[in-house]
Amino acid sequence: MDGKIRNSTPLQLTLRQLQYFATVAEERHFHRAAERLNITQPPLTQRIQTLERDLGIQLFTRTGNQIELTEGGRLVLAEAQAALAQAGRVQEVARRVKQGDIGNLCVLVSITVSFVRAFRAACEAFQHDHPSVALNLSQTTWRTAVEELQQRKVDTCLLRWLGPPLDGVRQIVVARDQLMLVLPSDHPKAFAKKIALHEVAEERFIQFGTKCALFHKQIADLWTRSGLVPRTTQTGESGLAILALVAGGFGNAILPSTLSEIHVPNVVWKSIDADEQLTSSSITMLYRADSRNENIQSRFVDYVRRFSSETTVGGVAPA
Repeated sequence: MDGKIRNSTPLQLTLRQLQYFATVAEERHFHRAAERLNITQPPLTQRIQTLERDLGIQLFTRTGNQIELTEGGRLVLAEAQAALAQAGRVQEVARRVKQGDIGNLCVLVSITVSFVRAFRAACEAFQHDHPSVALNLSQTTWRTAVEELQQRKVDTCLLRWLGPPLDGVRQIVVARDQLMLVLPSDHPKAFAKKIALHEVAEERFIQFGTKCALFHKQIADLWTRSGLVPRTTQTGESGLAILALVAGGFGNAILPSTLSEIHVPNVVWKSIDADEQLTSSSITMLYRADSRNENIQSRFVDYVRRFSSETTVGGVAPA
């Protein structure tokens, strides 16, 4: 021990102190610096003296009204300017986050949504106009999407939604599609405009597996309401798998029209001659009214709404 009393309290510099110092250094004159800072000269002089005492070095040499930076002052100035610039960047990032110009947006989609033109166009336009927003798209099932939205793990989801309104969740219908018959291209009815289910009910059909709960239920309801039982010979766990089986000649299928965007050879898509209410479904955007990412989400929702072929907007169910 050398017997000296040392102050163990760490030095705490403020951005205002650094701004005052940098301004005086730039002006080389206390009065002009005070005018720039919109304060009077005496408190500015006192602040600089306090800063010199806190740092333990002399920052300026003074001769009358003329002041010059010391060597130590020049070194400190470079760091002060860097700190002020960094603080400015922090403020700019905060401003952009607040305005929704920067950040991350997590969106869950069902596989068929990827083929909805309105959604693809909205995503492309949004990314073009907001390059600093990371648009994170992940494919999932409708059940997982709804659970993660309700748990606030994601910002929004787009899926084929046949359920009732959800508490605290807004809904926008982005597009509508129809269940259609998918037949091998050499099928006898390949050139028919519409086909009733009873005309093909005795033929082999490839159905959705139970993992695709919404599709499975809607298609099963369509058969039941038509008073028919399909001759199911195979199941597939995705529309893509079923399309491949139809193309291979393993049977017919009923699939949503959005998948017709996939150009698979050796298949034809045909309208079903049935009540449209039984074959139609909605591609719906679901998002929380109290999102954790409200500004970015709001902008994205506006883009999706702008490009949508539908304008149906659901209200917020009571929380």
